[in-house]
Amino acid sequence: MSDAEREYIKSVDDEILTASVKNLKKLQQIDLKTQLMSNTFYDAYVEYQKEPQKESVTSTTQHSRKNKLK
Repeated sequence: MSDAEREYIKSVDDEILTASVKNLKKLQQIDLKTQLMSNTFYDAYVEYQKEPQKESVTSTTQHSRKNKLK
């Protein structure tokens, strides 16, 4: 595994640990799909982030943090 892959996995793991309840439900859906399709969660998460109609968990989490700081 490359350093870039390790960093990506760590960043996704950090997002999961700090995600809101709403975002955790989205992540749970991704996880269930990966179990059914035999993909890794991280591969499915990349595809999820590419979907234009959905707001990524990262941007939602960052937006939530900004609101908490105000």
